[in-house]
Amino acid sequence: MVVMSVASFSLLTSGGIDLDPNPDRFGYLRESNDLLDDTDGLRLRMERDGYLYLPGFLDRASVITARHAICQELADEGMLDPEQPVELAIAKTDVNMSFRPDIANGDKSGKLIREVIYGERIMRFFTEFLGGEATHYDFTWMRTIPPGKGSPAHCDVIFMGRGTKNLYTAWVPFGDIPINVGGLLLIEGSHHNEEVRETYCTMDYDSACQNRPGEHPLKTAGYQESGAISNDMREMRSAVGGRLLTAEQYKMGDLLIFSVYLVHGSLDNHSKEIRLSTDSRYQLASEPLDERWIGEHPPGHGGESVRPSIC
Repeated sequence: MVVMSVASFSLLTSGGIDLDPNPDRFGYLRESNDLLDDTDGLRLRMERDGYLYLPGFLDRASVITARHAICQELADEGMLDPEQPVELAIAKTDVNMSFRPDIANGDKSGKLIREVIYGERIMRFFTEFLGGEATHYDFTWMRTIPPGKGSPAHCDVIFMGRGTKNLYTAWVPFGDIPINVGGLLLIEGSHHNEEVRETYCTMDYDSACQNRPGEHPLKTAGYQESGAISNDMREMRSAVGGRLLTAEQYKMGDLLIFSVYLVHGSLDNHSKEIRLSTDSRYQLASEPLDERWIGEHPPGHGGESVRPSIC
C-alpha cells in the first residue's frame, strides 16, 4: 500500500490537476531487477504490466558525468540561476523550454548521453529481451522540464508507428527525481485497453486532413493537436482503469522501459530545478524502422514526413 505524507498530496498533480492518492488509484512502480536473469519472466511481465522498471540498471557514475555536461550546456545558454551550483540545474526565472533534442543529438553533452543509453549493457539487454539483434533509433528525445506543468497523457505509437509496432521506449532520468520534481507517470495496464488501441493508437501524428485543409486529424478525431490523448490524467485514468504509477524517487542509473501502447505522461514539477530525462527507442534490427527517426539527419516531424489522410 502507498503511504504518502500530507505534504506530498499537494505535490501530486499533472497538468495542474490534483490526482487522487487513494491506493486504488495511485501507486508505485513494480521493480523487475529480480527477473534480470529470467528473459521469459521479463517478457511475461512486460506483456502483463506494459513496463519494466529496473532501478540502478545503468552505471550511475556515467549518468552523473552526462548530467554535469548537460547542466553546463544549459548554464552556458543562460538557462540556469547563476547564483546556484550548476549541477543542481536550478532554473532561471521564467525559463520556458521542455524539449531539447539538440542537446541529446549534439556533439557536447550528447555524446555522453548516447554512451549511457546506447551502451553495451542496454543493447545486450534488448537483444536478449527481443530474441534477436536489437537496434535503436538514431534520434534521441530529451526533456528539460522547468518548474510548471508536466507532459500530458499520450501513447508513443502515434509519433513513431510507421515501422514495427514491436517497439519499446526507454525513459532515463539524468537527475534524481523525487515526486515534487515531476517524473514519469503511467497508467497501469493501459496498453491492453482495446478502445485506446483501436482508435487513438491508429492515428499518425504526421498526417494532414486532405478534405479539410488546415485541420489536424487528431483534433478532428477529438484528441489534442499536440498528440495528447487527454490533458487530464485523472480523467484518463478513470476512463482506462488501473492505477497511476510512478516512482517515489527516480534515481540516476534507473531505467524504465515500456510499450509504445502504454498511456503515460508526467507529474508536474513543483521544485525549482529543471527535470532532465531522455526517451530512446529500441526494436529488432530485422524489422522495419520508422524512417522519420533514422539516419545521420533524421527528418523527424513535419515537412516531407506529413502524409495526407481523409478526416
